[in-house]
Amino acid sequence: MVTAKNVDWLNLPDDLEFGVVETDQELDELIEFNATIHGAEDAEPLRRMIESFPGFGREMNYYIRDSDSGKIVSSLNAIPSVWSYEGTPLRNLELGFVGTLEEYRRKGLMACLYQYFDRVLTEGNYDISTIMGIPFFYRQFDYDFIIPLGRSVYLRPNQIPDTPADETPDFMSVEIRQATTEDIGDLMVLYDQLCDRLLVSSKRSRPLWKQQETTRKEHSQPFSTYVLEYAGQIIGYFRVALRREKDAEKIHLIDVLESSIRSYLGVRRALAHIRGLANDHSVCSIALPGTPICNMSQVGIDLGGQMSRGWRYQVRIPDMTMFLRKVAPMLEKHLVGTMYESLTREFVINTYRDCYVLSFVGGQITSVKNIGFQGHDKHTEFRTMRRDFVRLLLGQNSVEELSEMNSDFIVSGGIRSLVDILFPKKESYVPFYHC
Repeated sequence: MVTAKNVDWLNLPDDLEFGVVETDQELDELIEFNATIHGAEDAEPLRRMIESFPGFGREMNYYIRDSDSGKIVSSLNAIPSVWSYEGTPLRNLELGFVGTLEEYRRKGLMACLYQYFDRVLTEGNYDISTIMGIPFFYRQFDYDFIIPLGRSVYLRPNQIPDTPADETPDFMSVEIRQATTEDIGDLMVLYDQLCDRLLVSSKRSRPLWKQQETTRKEHSQPFSTYVLEYAGQIIGYFRVALRREKDAEKIHLIDVLESSIRSYLGVRRALAHIRGLANDHSVCSIALPGTPICNMSQVGIDLGGQMSRGWRYQVRIPDMTMFLRKVAPMLEKHLVGTMYESLTREFVINTYRDCYVLSFVGGQITSVKNIGFQGHDKHTEFRTMRRDFVRLLLGQNSVEELSEMNSDFIVSGGIRSLVDILFPKKESYVPFYHC
Protein backbone atom coordinates (compact mmCIF):
# COMPACT_ATOMS: atom_id res chain seq x y z
CA MET A 1 0.00 0.00 0.00
CA VAL A 2 1.34 3.42 -0.97
CA THR A 3 2.22 5.67 1.99
CA ALA A 4 4.07 8.94 2.51
CA LYS A 5 6.60 7.28 4.84
CA ASN A 6 8.97 5.97 2.18
CA VAL A 7 8.94 8.01 -1.00
CA ASP A 8 12.56 7.78 -2.10
CA TRP A 9 11.27 6.47 -5.43
CA LEU A 10 9.94 9.97 -6.20
CA ASN A 11 13.56 11.10 -6.75
CA LEU A 12 13.03 14.61 -5.41
CA PRO A 13 16.05 16.94 -5.11
CA ASP A 14 17.59 17.12 -1.64
CA ASP A 15 16.19 20.60 -0.97
CA LEU A 16 12.58 19.48 -1.55
CA GLU A 17 10.39 17.14 0.47
CA PHE A 18 7.10 15.34 -0.19
CA GLY A 19 4.22 15.47 2.26
CA VAL A 20 0.62 14.43 2.84
CA VAL A 21 -1.67 16.82 4.71
CA GLU A 22 -2.30 15.60 8.26
CA THR A 23 -2.29 18.51 10.73
CA ASP A 24 -4.35 21.69 11.04
CA GLN A 25 -1.25 23.71 10.22
CA GLU A 26 -0.58 21.73 7.05
CA LEU A 27 -4.22 22.16 6.01
CA ASP A 28 -4.02 25.94 6.54
CA GLU A 29 -0.78 26.06 4.54
CA LEU A 30 -2.38 24.08 1.71
CA ILE A 31 -5.40 26.40 1.58
CA GLU A 32 -3.15 29.46 1.61
CA PHE A 33 -1.03 27.96 -1.19
CA ASN A 34 -4.11 27.29 -3.32
CA ALA A 35 -5.36 30.83 -2.71
CA THR A 36 -2.03 32.06 -4.08
CA ILE A 37 -2.19 29.81 -7.14
CA HIS A 38 -5.91 29.71 -7.96
CA GLY A 39 -7.44 32.59 -6.01
CA ALA A 40 -9.53 32.70 -2.85
CA GLU A 41 -12.66 31.67 -4.79
CA ASP A 42 -11.07 28.23 -5.38
CA ALA A 43 -9.34 27.87 -2.02
CA GLU A 44 -12.55 28.19 0.01
CA PRO A 45 -14.33 25.32 -1.82
CA LEU A 46 -11.24 23.12 -1.29
CA ARG A 47 -11.44 23.56 2.48
CA ARG A 48 -15.17 22.85 2.38
CA MET A 49 -14.63 19.68 0.37
CA ILE A 50 -11.89 18.41 2.68
CA GLU A 51 -14.23 18.91 5.61
CA SER A 52 -17.49 17.71 4.03
CA PHE A 53 -17.15 15.79 0.74
CA PRO A 54 -17.92 12.07 1.22
CA GLY A 55 -14.78 9.94 0.85
CA PHE A 56 -12.39 12.89 0.63
CA GLY A 57 -10.18 14.09 3.46
CA ARG A 58 -6.81 15.55 4.36
CA GLU A 59 -4.94 12.35 3.47
CA MET A 60 -5.91 12.79 -0.20
CA ASN A 61 -3.95 16.06 -0.47
CA TYR A 62 -0.27 15.92 -1.44
CA TYR A 63 2.38 18.62 -1.58
CA ILE A 64 6.06 19.36 -2.12
CA ARG A 65 7.78 21.70 0.32
CA ASP A 66 11.00 23.69 -0.06
CA SER A 67 13.13 22.49 2.87
CA ASP A 68 15.05 25.75 3.10
CA SER A 69 12.14 28.22 3.05
CA GLY A 70 9.63 25.84 4.63
CA LYS A 71 6.91 26.84 2.17
CA ILE A 72 4.71 24.61 0.01
CA VAL A 73 5.71 25.08 -3.63
CA SER A 74 3.57 22.49 -5.45
CA SER A 75 0.46 20.46 -4.66
CA LEU A 76 -2.36 18.35 -6.01
CA ASN A 77 -5.12 16.25 -4.55
CA ALA A 78 -6.96 13.03 -5.34
CA ILE A 79 -10.74 13.49 -5.21
CA PRO A 80 -12.75 10.25 -5.25
CA SER A 81 -16.22 10.24 -6.77
CA VAL A 82 -18.62 7.83 -8.44
CA TRP A 83 -19.53 8.29 -12.10
CA SER A 84 -21.54 5.88 -14.22
CA TYR A 85 -21.51 4.17 -17.60
CA GLU A 86 -25.16 3.64 -18.54
CA GLY A 87 -25.90 3.05 -14.87
CA THR A 88 -22.84 0.93 -14.08
CA PRO A 89 -20.94 2.71 -11.27
CA LEU A 90 -17.42 3.85 -12.16
CA ARG A 91 -14.98 4.72 -9.40
CA ASN A 92 -13.30 7.96 -10.44
CA LEU A 93 -10.16 9.46 -8.91
CA GLU A 94 -9.99 13.07 -10.00
CA LEU A 95 -6.74 14.96 -10.31
CA GLY A 96 -7.77 18.22 -8.68
CA PHE A 97 -6.47 21.62 -7.54
CA VAL A 98 -3.10 21.20 -9.26
CA GLY A 99 -0.58 24.01 -8.96
CA THR A 100 3.09 24.99 -8.68
CA LEU A 101 4.63 28.33 -7.78
CA GLU A 102 5.93 30.00 -10.92
CA GLU A 103 9.58 30.02 -9.85
CA TYR A 104 9.45 26.24 -9.28
CA ARG A 105 7.85 25.29 -12.59
CA ARG A 106 9.56 23.22 -15.30
CA LYS A 107 11.47 21.30 -12.64
CA GLY A 108 9.43 18.09 -12.84
CA LEU A 109 7.58 18.63 -9.54
CA MET A 110 4.17 17.88 -11.04
CA ALA A 111 5.57 14.66 -12.52
CA CYS A 112 6.80 13.64 -9.05
CA LEU A 113 3.42 14.35 -7.47
CA TYR A 114 1.69 12.47 -10.27
CA GLN A 115 3.86 9.41 -9.61
CA TYR A 116 2.38 9.28 -6.11
CA PHE A 117 -1.13 9.97 -7.43
CA ASP A 118 -0.73 7.19 -9.99
CA ARG A 119 0.13 4.65 -7.30
CA VAL A 120 -2.96 5.66 -5.32
CA LEU A 121 -4.99 5.34 -8.53
CA THR A 122 -3.60 1.90 -9.35
CA GLU A 123 -3.65 0.41 -5.86
CA GLY A 124 -7.16 1.75 -5.31
CA ASN A 125 -8.45 -0.08 -8.43
CA TYR A 126 -10.17 3.03 -9.77
CA ASP A 127 -11.96 2.64 -13.09
CA ILE A 128 -11.20 6.10 -14.46
CA SER A 129 -9.31 9.27 -13.63
CA THR A 130 -10.42 12.73 -14.72
CA ILE A 131 -9.23 16.32 -14.59
CA MET A 132 -10.73 19.68 -15.57
CA GLY A 133 -7.26 21.09 -16.29
CA ILE A 134 -5.36 23.12 -18.83
CA PRO A 135 -4.89 21.91 -22.42
CA PHE A 136 -2.12 19.59 -23.63
CA PHE A 137 -0.10 19.30 -20.40
CA TYR A 138 -1.85 16.18 -19.08
CA ARG A 139 -1.49 14.23 -22.32
CA GLN A 140 1.93 13.19 -21.01
CA PHE A 141 0.03 11.18 -18.37
CA ASP A 142 -2.32 9.65 -20.99
CA TYR A 143 -5.33 11.94 -20.43
CA ASP A 144 -7.48 13.05 -23.35
CA PHE A 145 -10.39 15.49 -23.74
CA ILE A 146 -13.53 13.34 -23.82
CA ILE A 147 -16.56 14.25 -21.66
CA PRO A 148 -18.38 17.60 -22.16
CA LEU A 149 -17.77 20.17 -19.42
CA GLY A 150 -19.00 23.73 -19.01
CA ARG A 151 -21.39 23.70 -21.97
CA SER A 152 -24.59 25.73 -21.85
CA VAL A 153 -27.56 26.56 -24.05
CA TYR A 154 -27.67 30.35 -24.22
CA LEU A 155 -30.78 32.33 -25.01
CA ARG A 156 -32.22 35.78 -24.38
CA PRO A 157 -35.18 36.31 -22.04
CA ASN A 158 -37.31 37.57 -24.94
CA GLN A 159 -36.87 34.22 -26.70
CA ILE A 160 -38.99 32.66 -23.94
CA PRO A 161 -42.68 33.33 -24.72
CA ASP A 162 -44.18 35.98 -22.47
CA THR A 163 -47.26 35.28 -20.38
CA PRO A 164 -49.91 37.96 -21.03
CA ALA A 165 -51.24 39.56 -17.86
CA ASP A 166 -54.86 38.80 -18.83
CA GLU A 167 -54.25 35.09 -19.51
CA THR A 168 -53.56 32.09 -17.32
CA PRO A 169 -51.95 29.35 -19.45
CA ASP A 170 -52.30 25.73 -18.35
CA PHE A 171 -48.65 25.57 -17.30
CA MET A 172 -49.24 28.24 -14.65
CA SER A 173 -51.10 25.56 -12.67
CA VAL A 174 -47.68 24.06 -11.93
CA GLU A 175 -46.42 25.39 -8.61
CA ILE A 176 -42.80 26.35 -7.93
CA ARG A 177 -41.18 26.47 -4.51
CA GLN A 178 -37.75 26.22 -2.93
CA ALA A 179 -36.61 22.65 -2.31
CA THR A 180 -36.12 21.35 1.22
CA THR A 181 -34.20 18.36 2.53
CA GLU A 182 -37.56 16.56 2.72
CA ASP A 183 -37.62 16.59 -1.10
CA ILE A 184 -34.31 14.78 -1.55
CA GLY A 185 -35.91 11.40 -2.25
CA ASP A 186 -37.94 12.86 -5.14
CA LEU A 187 -34.95 14.85 -6.39
CA MET A 188 -32.84 11.68 -6.47
CA VAL A 189 -35.44 9.88 -8.61
CA LEU A 190 -35.64 12.80 -11.06
CA TYR A 191 -31.86 13.09 -11.24
CA ASP A 192 -31.47 9.37 -11.93
CA GLN A 193 -34.13 9.55 -14.66
CA LEU A 194 -32.04 12.20 -16.42
CA CYS A 195 -28.80 10.22 -16.03
CA ASP A 196 -30.44 7.01 -17.28
CA ARG A 197 -30.58 8.60 -20.74
CA LEU A 198 -26.85 9.36 -20.80
CA LEU A 199 -23.78 7.24 -21.52
CA VAL A 200 -21.43 8.74 -18.92
CA SER A 201 -22.73 10.74 -16.00
CA SER A 202 -22.12 11.19 -12.27
CA LYS A 203 -23.76 9.35 -9.40
CA ARG A 204 -25.09 11.40 -6.50
CA SER A 205 -25.67 9.60 -3.20
CA ARG A 206 -28.18 10.71 -0.60
CA PRO A 207 -25.38 12.04 1.70
CA LEU A 208 -23.98 14.07 -1.21
CA TRP A 209 -27.44 15.39 -2.09
CA LYS A 210 -27.93 16.41 1.53
CA GLN A 211 -24.53 18.10 1.68
CA GLN A 212 -25.13 19.98 -1.57
CA GLU A 213 -28.55 21.15 -0.41
CA THR A 214 -27.01 22.28 2.87
CA THR A 215 -24.11 24.16 1.27
CA ARG A 216 -25.98 25.28 -1.86
CA LYS A 217 -22.83 26.30 -3.66
CA GLU A 218 -21.33 25.07 -6.93
CA HIS A 219 -17.68 25.64 -6.10
CA SER A 220 -17.87 29.27 -4.87
CA GLN A 221 -21.14 30.15 -6.66
CA PRO A 222 -24.34 30.12 -4.54
CA PHE A 223 -27.40 28.49 -6.10
CA SER A 224 -31.04 27.81 -5.28
CA THR A 225 -32.92 24.57 -5.93
CA TYR A 226 -36.57 24.78 -6.97
CA VAL A 227 -39.12 21.98 -7.26
CA LEU A 228 -42.17 21.93 -9.51
CA GLU A 229 -45.40 20.42 -8.22
CA TYR A 230 -48.50 19.48 -10.19
CA ALA A 231 -51.60 17.79 -8.79
CA GLY A 232 -49.77 17.17 -5.53
CA GLN A 233 -46.79 15.45 -7.17
CA ILE A 234 -43.23 16.68 -7.69
CA ILE A 235 -42.69 16.58 -11.46
CA GLY A 236 -39.32 18.27 -11.75
CA TYR A 237 -36.62 20.44 -10.28
CA PHE A 238 -33.96 22.90 -11.38
CA ARG A 239 -31.00 24.65 -9.82
CA VAL A 240 -30.30 28.27 -10.68
CA ALA A 241 -27.43 30.64 -9.90
CA LEU A 242 -27.39 34.42 -10.29
CA ARG A 243 -23.93 35.10 -11.67
CA ARG A 244 -22.06 38.35 -11.24
CA GLU A 245 -18.94 39.52 -12.99
CA LYS A 246 -15.90 39.23 -10.73
CA ASP A 247 -15.88 42.01 -8.11
CA ALA A 248 -19.13 43.41 -9.54
CA GLU A 249 -22.52 43.86 -7.91
CA LYS A 250 -24.66 43.61 -11.02
CA ILE A 251 -25.99 40.20 -12.02
CA HIS A 252 -25.14 39.46 -15.66
CA LEU A 253 -26.40 35.88 -16.16
CA ILE A 254 -29.24 33.65 -14.98
CA ASP A 255 -27.49 30.27 -14.98
CA VAL A 256 -29.57 27.09 -14.71
CA LEU A 257 -26.98 24.60 -13.47
CA GLU A 258 -29.07 21.46 -13.84
CA SER A 259 -32.65 20.42 -14.39
CA SER A 260 -34.80 17.31 -14.65
CA ILE A 261 -38.44 17.98 -15.49
CA ARG A 262 -40.73 15.24 -16.74
CA SER A 263 -43.35 17.20 -18.68
CA TYR A 264 -43.53 19.96 -21.26
CA LEU A 265 -46.00 21.71 -18.96
CA GLY A 266 -43.36 21.74 -16.21
CA VAL A 267 -40.65 22.98 -18.56
CA ARG A 268 -42.82 25.89 -19.73
CA ARG A 269 -43.56 26.84 -16.12
CA ALA A 270 -39.87 26.72 -15.18
CA LEU A 271 -38.88 28.83 -18.20
CA ALA A 272 -41.55 31.41 -17.34
CA HIS A 273 -40.08 31.62 -13.83
CA ILE A 274 -36.56 31.99 -15.23
CA ARG A 275 -37.69 34.73 -17.61
CA GLY A 276 -39.21 36.48 -14.60
CA LEU A 277 -35.89 36.28 -12.74
CA ALA A 278 -34.09 37.76 -15.75
CA ASN A 279 -36.57 40.62 -15.98
CA ASP A 280 -36.41 41.29 -12.23
CA HIS A 281 -32.61 41.64 -12.39
CA SER A 282 -32.47 43.35 -15.81
CA VAL A 283 -30.41 40.46 -17.19
CA CYS A 284 -30.22 39.87 -20.94
CA SER A 285 -28.67 36.38 -20.96
CA ILE A 286 -29.87 32.99 -19.70
CA ALA A 287 -27.85 29.75 -19.65
CA LEU A 288 -29.51 26.33 -19.56
CA PRO A 289 -27.78 22.96 -18.93
CA GLY A 290 -25.48 21.99 -21.79
CA THR A 291 -27.18 18.82 -23.01
CA PRO A 292 -30.24 18.30 -25.22
CA ILE A 293 -31.04 15.25 -23.06
CA CYS A 294 -32.31 17.78 -20.51
CA ASN A 295 -35.91 18.61 -21.47
CA MET A 296 -35.54 22.26 -20.48
CA SER A 297 -32.46 22.64 -22.67
CA GLN A 298 -34.15 20.93 -25.63
CA VAL A 299 -37.05 23.37 -25.41
CA GLY A 300 -34.51 26.20 -25.10
CA ILE A 301 -32.88 25.03 -28.34
CA ASP A 302 -36.32 24.84 -29.98
CA LEU A 303 -36.87 28.47 -28.97
CA GLY A 304 -33.64 29.54 -30.71
CA GLY A 305 -31.05 28.98 -27.98
CA GLN A 306 -27.50 28.13 -29.02
CA MET A 307 -25.28 25.43 -27.51
CA SER A 308 -21.85 26.73 -26.51
CA ARG A 309 -18.69 24.78 -27.24
CA GLY A 310 -17.65 24.62 -23.60
CA TRP A 311 -14.70 22.54 -22.41
CA ARG A 312 -14.16 18.84 -21.74
CA TYR A 313 -13.13 16.62 -18.88
CA GLN A 314 -9.82 14.97 -19.61
CA VAL A 315 -10.15 11.25 -18.98
CA ARG A 316 -7.75 8.39 -18.44
CA ILE A 317 -8.65 4.71 -18.17
CA PRO A 318 -5.78 3.23 -16.12
CA ASP A 319 -6.62 -0.46 -16.70
CA MET A 320 -8.50 -1.12 -19.93
CA THR A 321 -9.03 -4.82 -19.20
CA MET A 322 -10.63 -4.04 -15.84
CA PHE A 323 -12.76 -1.31 -17.41
CA LEU A 324 -14.06 -3.57 -20.19
CA ARG A 325 -14.97 -6.22 -17.63
CA LYS A 326 -16.80 -3.58 -15.61
CA VAL A 327 -18.93 -2.33 -18.52
CA ALA A 328 -19.40 -5.75 -20.15
CA PRO A 329 -23.07 -6.02 -19.02
CA MET A 330 -23.82 -2.72 -20.77
CA LEU A 331 -22.08 -3.86 -23.97
CA GLU A 332 -24.21 -7.02 -23.86
CA LYS A 333 -27.36 -4.88 -23.58
CA HIS A 334 -26.38 -3.04 -26.75
CA LEU A 335 -26.73 -6.34 -28.63
CA VAL A 336 -30.25 -7.10 -27.35
CA GLY A 337 -32.82 -6.82 -30.12
CA THR A 338 -30.17 -6.78 -32.86
CA MET A 339 -28.97 -9.53 -35.19
CA TYR A 340 -26.01 -9.99 -32.83
CA GLU A 341 -28.17 -10.79 -29.79
CA SER A 342 -26.92 -14.40 -29.68
CA LEU A 343 -23.38 -13.63 -30.84
CA THR A 344 -20.78 -16.34 -30.26
CA ARG A 345 -17.26 -15.39 -31.31
CA GLU A 346 -14.05 -13.79 -30.13
CA PHE A 347 -13.99 -10.05 -30.70
CA VAL A 348 -10.48 -8.56 -30.70
CA ILE A 349 -9.57 -4.89 -30.24
CA ASN A 350 -6.01 -4.31 -31.45
CA THR A 351 -4.60 -1.03 -30.11
CA TYR A 352 -1.22 -1.63 -31.81
CA ARG A 353 0.36 -2.15 -28.39
CA ASP A 354 -2.18 -4.44 -26.74
CA CYS A 355 -4.90 -6.79 -27.93
CA TYR A 356 -8.08 -7.07 -25.86
CA VAL A 357 -10.08 -10.23 -26.51
CA LEU A 358 -13.79 -10.22 -25.64
CA SER A 359 -15.23 -13.74 -25.76
CA PHE A 360 -18.95 -13.76 -26.62
CA VAL A 361 -21.09 -16.85 -26.05
CA GLY A 362 -24.79 -16.52 -26.85
CA GLY A 363 -24.56 -12.74 -26.63
CA GLN A 364 -22.87 -12.82 -23.22
CA ILE A 365 -19.27 -11.74 -22.59
CA THR A 366 -17.73 -14.68 -20.78
CA SER A 367 -14.20 -13.31 -20.52
CA VAL A 368 -12.07 -10.25 -21.24
CA LYS A 369 -8.31 -10.60 -21.46
CA ASN A 370 -5.33 -8.66 -22.73
CA ILE A 371 -3.04 -10.89 -24.80
CA GLY A 372 -0.50 -8.10 -25.28
CA PHE A 373 1.28 -6.94 -28.41
CA GLN A 374 0.58 -9.25 -31.36
CA GLY A 375 2.10 -7.35 -34.26
CA HIS A 376 0.36 -5.30 -36.92
CA ASP A 377 -0.36 -8.26 -39.19
CA LYS A 378 -2.45 -10.21 -36.66
CA HIS A 379 -5.97 -9.50 -35.42
CA THR A 380 -6.52 -6.92 -38.14
CA GLU A 381 -10.34 -6.72 -38.13
CA PHE A 382 -10.41 -3.86 -35.62
CA ARG A 383 -7.29 -1.76 -35.19
CA THR A 384 -7.18 1.54 -33.36
CA MET A 385 -4.85 3.64 -31.27
CA ARG A 386 -5.78 3.38 -27.61
CA ARG A 387 -6.70 7.08 -27.50
CA ASP A 388 -9.23 6.66 -30.31
CA PHE A 389 -10.67 3.54 -28.72
CA VAL A 390 -11.30 5.47 -25.50
CA ARG A 391 -13.15 8.11 -27.53
CA LEU A 392 -15.25 5.38 -29.14
CA LEU A 393 -15.86 3.54 -25.87
CA LEU A 394 -16.97 6.72 -24.08
CA GLY A 395 -19.30 7.76 -26.89
CA GLN A 396 -17.50 10.92 -28.00
CA ASN A 397 -17.03 9.82 -31.61
CA SER A 398 -18.64 7.32 -33.95
CA VAL A 399 -16.84 4.69 -36.01
CA GLU A 400 -17.40 6.80 -39.11
CA GLU A 401 -15.97 9.95 -37.50
CA LEU A 402 -12.87 8.19 -36.19
CA SER A 403 -12.30 6.51 -39.56
CA GLU A 404 -12.35 9.94 -41.20
CA MET A 405 -10.07 11.48 -38.56
CA ASN A 406 -7.34 8.84 -38.46
CA SER A 407 -6.18 6.40 -41.12
CA ASP A 408 -4.93 4.00 -38.45
CA PHE A 409 -8.47 3.58 -37.12
CA ILE A 410 -9.43 0.54 -39.17
CA VAL A 411 -12.61 -1.53 -38.96
CA SER A 412 -13.10 -4.24 -41.56
CA GLY A 413 -16.40 -4.35 -43.40
CA GLY A 414 -17.28 -7.72 -41.91
CA ILE A 415 -17.67 -6.35 -38.38
CA ARG A 416 -18.49 -2.68 -39.05
CA SER A 417 -22.11 -2.93 -37.91
CA LEU A 418 -21.10 -4.93 -34.82
CA VAL A 419 -18.64 -2.24 -33.73
CA ASP A 420 -21.29 0.44 -34.36
CA ILE A 421 -23.77 -1.42 -32.15
CA LEU A 422 -21.33 -2.23 -29.35
CA PHE A 423 -19.96 1.31 -29.14
CA PRO A 424 -22.63 3.84 -30.19
CA LYS A 425 -22.00 7.55 -30.19
CA LYS A 426 -24.08 8.79 -27.27
CA GLU A 427 -24.52 11.91 -25.19
CA SER A 428 -22.63 12.24 -21.90
CA TYR A 429 -23.16 14.93 -19.30
CA VAL A 430 -21.76 15.26 -15.78
CA PRO A 431 -23.76 17.43 -13.36
CA PHE A 432 -22.02 18.92 -10.31
CA TYR A 433 -20.65 16.13 -8.12
CA HIS A 434 -18.63 18.06 -5.49
CA CYS A 435 -20.08 19.97 -2.56
